[in-house]
Amino acid sequence: MRKTTSPPGPTTQPANRLSARQPRAPRSGPPPPVQLAERVWPWLRFLLVIFSLGTGTLHAQQPDFQTTDSLISTLANQYRWAELDSVGRAQLRLGTDYPDLRRRLGQAALAQDRPAAAIHHYGHALRENPLDTTARYGLALAYLELNQPNAAALIGHGLPDSLRRPLHLNGFQLLSRVEVEGSVQFPDNRHRGTAGFFRVGLGTRLSPRFTFSQNLSFFGQDIELPDRFRRGASAPYPVRQTQYHALLGTQLAPRWRALLGGHYLSSDFGRVEAISNYLGYAAVAYARPYWAVQAGLYAGRLTDTTRFQTDLRLTVYPFGNLRLYGFGQASVVRSGGRSFPHGLLGAGGYLHCGVWLEAYGGLGQVPVLAELDGLYVYNLLDPLRARAGTSLLLLLPQRLSLRLGYGFERRRDFIRGNRYNLHSLSTALAWTW
Repeated sequence: MRKTTSPPGPTTQPANRLSARQPRAPRSGPPPPVQLAERVWPWLRFLLVIFSLGTGTLHAQQPDFQTTDSLISTLANQYRWAELDSVGRAQLRLGTDYPDLRRRLGQAALAQDRPAAAIHHYGHALRENPLDTTARYGLALAYLELNQPNAAALIGHGLPDSLRRPLHLNGFQLLSRVEVEGSVQFPDNRHRGTAGFFRVGLGTRLSPRFTFSQNLSFFGQDIELPDRFRRGASAPYPVRQTQYHALLGTQLAPRWRALLGGHYLSSDFGRVEAISNYLGYAAVAYARPYWAVQAGLYAGRLTDTTRFQTDLRLTVYPFGNLRLYGFGQASVVRSGGRSFPHGLLGAGGYLHCGVWLEAYGGLGQVPVLAELDGLYVYNLLDPLRARAGTSLLLLLPQRLSLRLGYGFERRRDFIRGNRYNLHSLSTALAWTW
């Protein structure tokens, strides 16, 4: 989501029109022939290329390579990206395709906030010439524009330090991300007290291909449990949970990524000893410029019960950028010999000045639910039935980001069977290097 610098462009800057202007001819006479030709010839070349598309004899009227390349370079030097994109795509339809044309089209796509199209063009140029530094830089930048830093790090490994460091694509970095999150939950159930959640996350880039993240979180809530000594009576009890999450990511290729992680929970549900819970996780993801899909599997033991969970997650970018995106997830939890499905749909988009808005909704009763590669685990007594929420993401200076969220959940009281609502407010501050 972060915006970075533009890829290396043409070294020639647009001419200063005031300093380059020739002396004016008298009003009564026509302009000098040489000056007239200099003004008209670039437009004639542009019209020639466009006109060749609308005729039935395309190959007979196709401009020569030198004319096409000269026009493409002129448009790039003058930063006329829309015209360059139109001429370049026209040439591709005519069968004219060469690496420099693809680089120019990728540069125009990035300038017009279309990173998905830039990935297509830069990737084509890099396949033709793996040593093309400009195409490699542009491709890494396009992946960053689509919020895919791991693919960008793998692509950027072949760049010189002078180009890789401004993009923050270092090979090894002990601390690449620090995040602090806190939330408070308000149930409208007199048998459930206000709950609090706190998390600290650390990210490490082991190499251009491997990343490692760790999270330590705490959860606390006062609930009423049946009194062991008085039948039919309840007594308040402080529920406490400590959670540790670790995740290793491997970028197998720019399109393929594998994940392997684990989640350990120490839960106190009013028993003599705290219950040790654990979940293992494995997933594989495949990303294209306009969509990404990920399949994952959780397996472990929570609250003395063996649990399995399978996920299928899909994210789409209809315009080839982050101005609008949609996401969905289908989950099936296997617990106690039964299967519990849960589905989630959401959408997000760019508002203004580094602010994104996101909203989601989910339905389906599950006793336990793990999300975001095991980062969050709903390991509570009360099953989750439905949920909805919205959040704001603000990009701040110094590579800081702030997320503000509101959530609504519909839960079922595990002891009494009645349903109740749970409202939550959360905030998270992240610092990425």
